[in-house]
Order: sequence, then structure tokens, then C-alpha cells
Amino acid sequence: MKKKFYGALLLGSVLLTGGMVSCSDYDDDINSLNDRVAAVEETVRGLQEKINAGCVITSVDPTGNGVKVTLSNGESFELLNGAPGAAATVEIGKNGNWFINGKDTGKPSRGEKGEQGEPGESGTAATGKYYKPGENGYWIEVTVGADGKETETETTISWTPEGTMTAVWDSENGKLLVSNVKGYNGILSISLTSELKSLVFQPEFYYQGIEAMEAKTFNYTEKGVKEVNADGDFTTDAPTELNGVAMTPGLVAKYHMNPSSANWKDIKSLSYISDDKNYTRAGGVVKANVFDWEGEKGILTVHSQLTDGTIKDIQNDGKVTVLALQANYSGSEKDTIITSDYAAVKATNYKDMVLANAAYLGQPVHTVHLYTTAQDAINNAASHEIVWNHEGLDVATLVQTHYDDSQNSHVAWDVTAADKTVEDYGFKYSFKLVGYHKGNNRTSESAHAVMKGSLLKPCMPVGGKQPTWDAAEQNKAEKDREPLVRVILTDTVSNKIAAVGYVKFKIVEKATPTESEVILTPEFDDFNYEYTVNCTETAKTLKIEWHDFEEDILAQLEKQGISKKDFHTNFKLDGGNDDATQYDGKLATSMPTSKKGIVKQTTTDTGVEETQIITWTLKNNEAYQLFKNNKSISVIVRYSKEIESNVYQYVYVTLTWTPNPRNVQPAGTLENSDKIKNYWYAYNSATPGSGYSDIHANVETVGETNADDEFKSDILNTFDGNNVTVSGVNAVYTAFQDANLTKTFTFVDPQSTDMTPIKGNSGTMYDITVGDNGTTLYANVVNNPLVKQAVVKINGSILEYQGKDNETQYSFARDILNAADHAQFVANNEGKKTFTAQIQINAENCSYVPFELENNEFFAKFLRPITISDPHETNFVDATTGGAKADLKLTFVDWRDHNFDNASVTKGQNYYKYYDVESIAQNGDIMTDLNGTTGVFDRKLSDVTEKVKFTFTAPTKSEIQNGNGIVNHYFGTLNYENNGTTVGDFQIKVPFDVTYDWGTIQVYVICKISQTEAN
Repeated sequence: MKKKFYGALLLGSVLLTGGMVSCSDYDDDINSLNDRVAAVEETVRGLQEKINAGCVITSVDPTGNGVKVTLSNGESFELLNGAPGAAATVEIGKNGNWFINGKDTGKPSRGEKGEQGEPGESGTAATGKYYKPGENGYWIEVTVGADGKETETETTISWTPEGTMTAVWDSENGKLLVSNVKGYNGILSISLTSELKSLVFQPEFYYQGIEAMEAKTFNYTEKGVKEVNADGDFTTDAPTELNGVAMTPGLVAKYHMNPSSANWKDIKSLSYISDDKNYTRAGGVVKANVFDWEGEKGILTVHSQLTDGTIKDIQNDGKVTVLALQANYSGSEKDTIITSDYAAVKATNYKDMVLANAAYLGQPVHTVHLYTTAQDAINNAASHEIVWNHEGLDVATLVQTHYDDSQNSHVAWDVTAADKTVEDYGFKYSFKLVGYHKGNNRTSESAHAVMKGSLLKPCMPVGGKQPTWDAAEQNKAEKDREPLVRVILTDTVSNKIAAVGYVKFKIVEKATPTESEVILTPEFDDFNYEYTVNCTETAKTLKIEWHDFEEDILAQLEKQGISKKDFHTNFKLDGGNDDATQYDGKLATSMPTSKKGIVKQTTTDTGVEETQIITWTLKNNEAYQLFKNNKSISVIVRYSKEIESNVYQYVYVTLTWTPNPRNVQPAGTLENSDKIKNYWYAYNSATPGSGYSDIHANVETVGETNADDEFKSDILNTFDGNNVTVSGVNAVYTAFQDANLTKTFTFVDPQSTDMTPIKGNSGTMYDITVGDNGTTLYANVVNNPLVKQAVVKINGSILEYQGKDNETQYSFARDILNAADHAQFVANNEGKKTFTAQIQINAENCSYVPFELENNEFFAKFLRPITISDPHETNFVDATTGGAKADLKLTFVDWRDHNFDNASVTKGQNYYKYYDVESIAQNGDIMTDLNGTTGVFDRKLSDVTEKVKFTFTAPTKSEIQNGNGIVNHYFGTLNYENNGTTVGDFQIKVPFDVTYDWGTIQVYVICKISQTEAN
């Protein structure tokens, strides 16, 4: 393809140059040509890649050098003009016609099937017609038959004038066609669509929480009508009621296409997968057969008919019918099957369809129905006015259908007939003028108008008869004539009439105003008074001075012919003078919005006369909520003058306050000098005074008055003067100086830090979370978040660790506390360490103003109350008569490293009793190095031999705390027996659980067994 393309261009180059050229010149031409072609290809490739990625074209605009294509992601691509003259753009307008440089060509861009005739009437033309640009540069005329079949014919009309660069943005057929592109020969065609990747159902409603679509059945009484025209006298025209009809048109479902730029026309076929879920009764599965589909703005609308089976109802059947759409999509490389998500189908019934008035030209929504007989419409005032020279009023915008829905609520089905909502369900609107005569007039009132589809245009009769649309002439003499239009809603599935209504129009010289208008929007934006947050209800009042009110409002209205007296007399401040309504904009349709302070109108004495002024009052705390994220704030109030019923002239007044300075961020710091140095530590340090990162929390000290080993540690004890002092606050913030601040302590969320998960003494891993507004840390076993237990709480400034003497409620806290020695701040080889929490100091005056506090976070280490070790050597001799025995010897120290048996530190206090050491039990497997490597305890003793046994005689609580008469504190006795052969030296490792008031600590005792006696 490229070789042929280059050849054609080169031929043109040779013909243009017209003489002999050297090989060098020829090569230069080829290189230049290649460069230009490569540049175009690169631009097109980049544009196509963005479209394939899901971008859509948002605009195609002419530039001085060509056309610029802008995408939805903000990127733009420029195609350069290869011909002299300005570039042109061709695109589809809002009315569906083709527009060239913004001018309507009158050529429709899309077609529809030909209209069938109304019941009892002859059909209209059975063909439709639309146009699309051809890739040869000529318009293609497409004729659509009543069966939807399209026939294309290339016309001789060019959409690309010679010598002019032209871009056609054909969103209907998914192409961008550009002629006369620099570096490109012919029409450059760029696909505007990408390949479909997925379909996502767009629910109409939720059926007991399930995304769902409706299978609607419409119940109505068929109507019969007679043929009418604009010239005759059909004053008595009225529909007759026939038989009842129940029509189910099928399903209409909408799906989001991904990407939204996907080409729906590449869908070869659609089908539904159907199923019934959780059904407990018999009945076949319903089938949905797709018969039509179309795409617009990324939405695929699918029409299907229901056959076989029944639609299940959750309440009655215990089951729901669901459908998933399958698309057979023709991709660039291969066909693919794309399946949507499942959606439920709910059978619903609608009845009592009637035609009604709809909102139009800003008028309130009408709730009255259309007249159901011509006589009623004639006898009553016209519903709408139409100016004598109107070029075509769309009656469809004035009409809608009401019905009783499945909940028996009488509601509007569509917004207006023009939105064609009813067509999705097999209905259509039609409009026809109905002739009638007033008094002795021989010419019908309706002959003074013509209709084309739903468009109504006033005109002068010709020879007392209605002219054709194209021949119609307009004249003011049409004024006061009242043409009558009959509106019919037809069920196209059964070709029966469902509803009939009549609308009478009055032709007028000038329409009565139907829309309010904004005549003045003065702005007062020079308020720059300082604002400083102060946590009070004190108020600031701003006002528009009388001379500003005179100059910017009254004088400007004078220029429009509205006098000062007129303004003072007839323009009223919405909401009243004491608390005006505030608005969200300055349009006639603007709505009231939430108020920012109070705007009042008052008067002031200028010395000559009293004149109006406006004041705006804001309380300090309310102003803070507005200023904390905004450099300025505005309020808009409105003066209104009623011109006609519900028609007003508006004056919008805007007041803007831009404070300078704007003081809304109070801040301070916590100086380390406010901390007692010897109570603070560097991070993970055990050396007092080494830094200001950590504090150590511990149980009450033995011997203190009323001490009973509670774990309560007051944070304020670590601060100078036992209080927190905030410094460095800007003097402008008088409400936030230290004396006015309340300080609180909360835990910092440990998630995503190395403080969680943490291993307990048992080896269980716990996840730590924060709750109760930051005052409690909770633990739960990893992967079991439903069971949580409190670990530590902050009560004011006091850290309260949970779990003393309470294994049932606080087993997690006790397990975590006893995991590691009180100085084990970094995880040991078992992954255990001292429990740590991060704490934040908060300062505030009023809760709604955040106070930014620096250097306000630190860590608290929760020290295990006691540590137990076995520094002693326990020896046994094999084959000792009666077995070998040895008392268990353990060393106990507290969180200060005070040895429980060192009288110089205990000073007469019984530490065993204070910490309530209540039991020592051998618990767990005894490990040994017998028949292995000395000192490596990797096998259970029971697995190596059953002949060697160890037993343990446990002590009582009293023996532990008070001794057994032989020793001051008795920890139990180990017994060794060997009922087998003699053995050499070996060791065992025996686990013991020591329980005290804060939980259980596991300690291992190493025992050495010497070889058999006399061997």
C-alpha cells in the first residue's frame, strides 16, 4: 500500500516540476515526501492510540494552519493545511443535521424507519433519508426502508470544496474525514472508535438490593378516532373507547460500554443468558431474544422480546430471574464474546395512560391532563401562545404521558414527548391539526397553521384553506386565531391507540413574557477587613455605603429607565429586609442556597434624605468555617420586581469579603526544655536523659503508700511543673495562647508501623488498633479481627495498662506485656520485644478549630513488671539411690533490676508477695541433647528414651512467697530417675510457667546429668 501511495505522489511531483531533474534532486524530493508522509502518519498514529485507549474527540476546530483535534484528556493534535485558504469543519449539530463551519446544511445525519400509519388512517411515506460523508469526498445519501434496510447512493455534491482543507467530524458513523492534509494525498480517514472490552449493566432500579430492569406490561383501553383535517369542522371530535389491551413490549436495557468510545456497530449479534436463582417452585426459565440495539455516548441500548417461561418474583416464588448480555464482537484481530454482569428482571404493570401538559419555556410543570375531547379544548382558554411569525414550535416539547405505576402512583412517564422515551417501549406520539369554526367564520381556526411532524407554524390560509408547509406565508393578521392540535399516543406493537388529547393554541403578536430576566448584577468586592479566628460568637458587620448603593445600583437602573422611586417601591429584597434569602448564582433560574451570615437592608440618613444600604453580618465561628479553606467568601442576594404573574425582573447584589490578613491557622510547639530530662530517653534507649523520644511506663513502685502493683503511669510526671506548656503561638491568636488551651493525650494509630503486629509471650501474633476516640489500644489475634480486647487506655494523662489479676477479660494484654524483658526494646531472636505505643499531645480551645502543634508525638514503652532467669547450675548424678533430686533455683528481678532476694534493695519488702507470685509449674516438653550435640536441645527427651524421667514437685503460693521453713522462698523440686542402662553426661532443658498478678512468664531451666555412679 505504501509503495503505491508514494508512487502516486511522486507522479504528481514529476508532472508539477515538468522538466528534467538530476538523481540528486529526485532523491531530495523522495526524502522530502517521505518526511511529510511520516509526519502525518505519526500524528495519526498518536491520535489513534489515544482513541484506542478510551479517549474521545471533544472538538474539531479550524486554525490558521489547518484543524486542531482536541481529546477528552485535554491533549490536542494538529493537521496542517495542504491547500491555500481557510480550513473548514463539518460536524453533526444538536438537531442531528450536518453543519459546515457552524451553518446548518439541512442534511440529516441519521435516519429512522419510515412511519406506519395511525390505526384507521393511511400510512405516511415508508422511507426515511439521511446523509453521511463519503471517503471519495462526496455526500452519500442513505435511504432507510420501513423494514430498516438501508440503501446508499453517492451524490455529486462534494463535502470538501476544492482547494479548501475540510474536516468532517462524523460521530454518528465513528469517523474523522479530512481532505487536503499537508503530506497526504486523498481523504484522510481516522476511526473515532475503539474496541469493546466489557459491558456493565446500568440499573433502572434495585430489586431488593439487586440491580434490575423492568419487564413492563402496559394496560389501557383502546381508543378509536376518526380522520380529521385542518379545514373541516370537527368540533365534536372525540375518541371512542374500545376493548382493554395488555401490551408487553419486551425489555429495554442499557449497558455502559468500556471504553465509552467503543464502536457498537461492530457488534455482530447479541443474546441473553437467563437463569433463575434460589427457586423453590416449578416453572420454566424465561428467554429474552434480542431484536435491536443502538449505541450513543458510551451507552448501548438493547431491545429484546420475552418468550417461554415465566418471570420469577422473589416474594411469591422465592426466586429471581436474571439475565446477562452476551455480545459477539468483531474485533480488529478476531471475534470475541463479551459477557455483561447479571441483572434481575422484575415484572411490573402500568395502567391508566393519559396525555398531559409538560413544562415549556421556563413555565412551571403542569399537572393537568390534556382535554380528552375537541369540544372541551375549544370551550376553554388556550393552553399555549404562539407568535404569529414563529418558524416552527415543537408541540412535542409541550406534551408528556402520565400513568399509574406499579405502586399505583400517578406519575409522569417521560419529560416531554420530544425525548422519545416512549419509543423504547413500543409507543409513539403523533400530532394533527383539527379543524373547527368560530361563530360565522367560514375559515377553520386550524387552517391558520400548518404542521410538519410535531412542528406547528402559524400561517395565512389560501382561499380559505390550509396551505402546505413550504407554501405557507405568515402575517400579523393571523393574530387571535386558535388552532387546535390532536395528540395521539399509539401502541406500535399492536398498532392500537392508547391515549388521545387536545391542545389549543392562540396566535399572538407578541408573546406574554414567560421568563424572568436579570437586569443588573452589581458586585461589591472591596471588603478586606482582617479576620482572626477566636472561638467566639462575636460578629463582624460589613456594609455597602449609601453612596456606593446610589452609584452602583440606583444610578445603573436609571440608565435602564427604572427610577429610584420605582426601585424603592416595587423591588423587594427576597426573604425580607431582616434576613435576606441568599442565592447560588446570578441567573433567573438561580436557587436559594445555605446562608453565610445575615444580610439585611436598612436605611441611613445622608443629611439630605434617607437611602437604603445593605449590611452583612457574620459571627466569628461561622466565618472560620468559610475562611479556613477559602481566601474570600461571597454572598448573593436578590431584589425582585413582579412584572406579570410569576415573571420577574431581578437585581442580584454580590458582596465579597477578602480578609487581609486572614488568620485561620493557629499553631504552636512543645519545647523539649519543658520536659524533665531524666524521665526521657532516646528512641529504644535504656539510658535516662539520652533524648526526648521515649518515656517508660511501669507499675507502681514497691513500698510506696497504697501501692498495690497497679499499672498506672502519669504522663505529666515527665513534664516540668507536671503540666504541658505550649509556646511559640503568634500573638495575633489571643484565644490560642497557652493559658487558653486544653491539652489532651491520644494514641496514634499504629497501623502501617512496626508497632503492629506484635508477638505475645505465648508466641501468638496480635494486631494492634486504636479506638474510643484515640484513648484505647485494642489487640486481636491476627486474622481474627472480630474478637478484640483492650490493652492500654489513656485516662486524662494517666496510662492504664489492663489485665492485673484478670486472665479472662485481658488475656491478650497479659500475653503481650510478658513477651519480653523490660529492657528488650528491639526484637530478640524469637521476635519478641517490649510493647510500645505512640502518643500524641493535642491542644485546642474550640473543637472546630484545629491547632497545629509541633514536636507533639512520643513513644511510651510498657515495661514488664518482673523478669525471671536461671543463672544457677542444677546438677544430677545418674543412678543415685532413690533417684536424684534438686531444688529449683530461679532469680527474680523487677522492672528496675531489683533482685527480689537482695535485702539492700528490697529494704524489708516482700517482692514475691507484692507481685503476687502464686505458682510455678512445669509445662511443656522437656528437651535434651542426649544422643546429640552437646548444648543443642533439638529432641524431646521422651522421643530419645522412655527410661529416663523427670518429675517436678510444685510449690504452694505460700511456699513461694514465705518459704517452707528451710529456705525463704521455695520454688519446687526436680526429680530425676533412670530405670534403664547407665548413661554418660547429658543435659535437659525444662520449661516452667511462673504466674504472677500480671500474667505468666515462661522460663527455661538447664539441668546437667552426670554419668552413672561408679561407672
